Amino acid sequence: LVAEVARLVRMTITHDPASGDSDGEVLSDADLATLALPAQHYQRNSLAIRAEYAHVPEDTFRAARARMIEALLAEPQLFRTPEARQSWEAAARANLRAELVTLTDD
Repeated sequence: LVAEVARLVRMTITHDPASGDSDGEVLSDADLATLALPAQHYQRNSLAIRAEYAHVPEDTFRAARARMIEALLAEPQLFRTPEARQSWEAAARANLRAELVTLTDD
């Protein structure tokens, strides 16, 4: 049980569970669910993330966060389960695109 929990936690680094890994797929989707929050809540969450990384210079943070968002948006799907894709994919992508604009806006 401990090994399985450790494996699942490590999987959240990449959010790329193996095909057929239903536990990994569900956990990945749950971990990424905050991407689909209503826009105002997503923005508050993004501000909290920035505060968590207050020690990182603004330019460095913005560039790294933009790269992470671009990588997510480049994926054919953010969520692994059909239910999560149907419920959250569109909202998550809209939030990510909106944040990317704020990060790359001069």
